[in-house]
Amino acid sequence: MSNSYLYDKTVLDLLEKTAARLPDKPAMIDADAGMTYRELQAAAERIGCRLVRALPKSGTPIVCFMDKGCRCFSAMLGSLYAGSPYVPMDLKTPIDRLELILQTLVDYAVVSDEKGRAALTKIGFTGEVIAYEELAAPLAADEAKAELAAVRARVIDTDIMYILFTSGSTGVPKGVAVMHRSVMDYIRAFTAEVPIEESDVLGNQTPFYVDMSLKDLYMGITVGATICVIPQRFFMTPKKLLTYLDEQGVTMLQWVPTAYSIVSRFDALSKVKPGALKKILFSGEGMPIPVFHYWREHYPEATYIQQYGPTEITGACTNFIIERDYGEKETIPIGRPFDNTGLILLDENDALVSEDTPGVPGEICVFGSCLAAGYYNDPKKTASAFVDNPLVTTHPVRMYRTGDLARYDEDGNLVFISRKDYQIKHGGRRIELGEIEA
Repeated sequence: MSNSYLYDKTVLDLLEKTAARLPDKPAMIDADAGMTYRELQAAAERIGCRLVRALPKSGTPIVCFMDKGCRCFSAMLGSLYAGSPYVPMDLKTPIDRLELILQTLVDYAVVSDEKGRAALTKIGFTGEVIAYEELAAPLAADEAKAELAAVRARVIDTDIMYILFTSGSTGVPKGVAVMHRSVMDYIRAFTAEVPIEESDVLGNQTPFYVDMSLKDLYMGITVGATICVIPQRFFMTPKKLLTYLDEQGVTMLQWVPTAYSIVSRFDALSKVKPGALKKILFSGEGMPIPVFHYWREHYPEATYIQQYGPTEITGACTNFIIERDYGEKETIPIGRPFDNTGLILLDENDALVSEDTPGVPGEICVFGSCLAAGYYNDPKKTASAFVDNPLVTTHPVRMYRTGDLARYDEDGNLVFISRKDYQIKHGGRRIELGEIEA
């Protein structure tokens, strides 16, 4: 594929290039509808144009309170066209959590479709909501493009692209604010490491409010693949899930291991085996060896890749292509850092753990363009996690302390060990025990 996108500033540049090249190719399909690349760009531009008119000021965060799918993705891209970061939200969000998130954002606008507005009413939300249907309604030809030109000219790559709210130790959700340049750097590194192609159909498992969805959404529009949004309810019925993958011709999965485990637990691949599947990626938590064995038994020729990376470093920062089997007592490595990603292990005294000392544990610390801007509207929490690299004394080098422990193996690959604090993982999401208590 062409590397011309390396010098683009935002994902909108990638969308427009792909829409010009593949206007009638399906960009996204969900359980209810689908959008071609031409339709996705046009809808996003209309939404962006009307948001510019409706927002009190440029850069106001847009809360997208919608089910994942074509509508939500076009609203997210429309927010970017309006020069605003988007904030995807789960329809099952309790009112207490939603209010805490809105308090953190301070200034915001809420966009939702009919289903989302019904959910908001049910949980008791009484604030103003902008109707998606009105934002996406037809406009005069090229009206949106003309109005958005000035907005695009003002956007720079250090502007915030999105804010994802994760669990907080005090009970208050943390809003991880990620810049355009971090996502563009991630796209460049990911597509250099992973064999993703225009012909791929990506089976999207993760919600849009989880950073793992970036693998499907933005890698998909970069290469011109089709993003197939899998309804969450299908994961309760593995046979129906696999039938859906087969019917849609899904070629690539990028799921958390928990999702793969659901299939293996019911031996569902013995009943329905999707015929087009050839690439299997996992991250968000460790892949259990028995689950890996199960999938490899049914897809021995597939490409298997494990990745690692918290939300604060924009999706993933390491990659490992699995080329052999692993024993029950072994752990699949998380691999080596992506290109243009700094990664070190520090011991409890902040001394460097060298690759030459395999087996010695250290905290994973990451630096480079992949780093988030910080936690939105929370300078204290930002300062505690995003710190200066203690190994560089000549100038400040911003670094994120992940709280994850790892070691090097004999081949120089990183192997995840555990958390070092009071977080747990559930379905690939980090959860602070303090938030549960609160």
